[in-house]
Amino acid sequence: MLNISWGTKIASLYIGFVVLVIGMVTFSMNQKIELVSPDYYAKELKYQDKINEMNNANALTEQVNHAITKAGIEIRFPTAFTNKNVKGEVVFFCPSDASRDYKTPLTLNANGVQMIAGSSLQSGMYKMQLSWSADAKNYFTEETIVIP
Repeated sequence: MLNISWGTKIASLYIGFVVLVIGMVTFSMNQKIELVSPDYYAKELKYQDKINEMNNANALTEQVNHAITKAGIEIRFPTAFTNKNVKGEVVFFCPSDASRDYKTPLTLNANGVQMIAGSSLQSGMYKMQLSWSADAKNYFTEETIVIP
């Protein structure tokens, strides 16, 4: 039987530990870490404005509705915005992969509906963020949706 001295066993234990630590450091340094957005901290400082915009949207008598169809996503705005000059954007934020994010300007038709083509988004979970302004008042709403 092979007889290994206790000094050799301790040395091999230390070397094994060092190799494990170096491997874990290398592994962790190669991981992709993404913030929610590149300018996260600047957006955090302006969050009170976002809260005011959400309160404006929640105070509406009708809420913004959406429907997922085979053609895409239909976003229906309240009738209060039908004949008004509405400007804004729709952002589909994918928390798991920033490369799947999609942003488009808000262009409502005569009925107050915005259509997003189904080919614009891959299947998965998104946070649909709507920000718009009408009559010098800003609005914001966010909803989690799942594209099949």
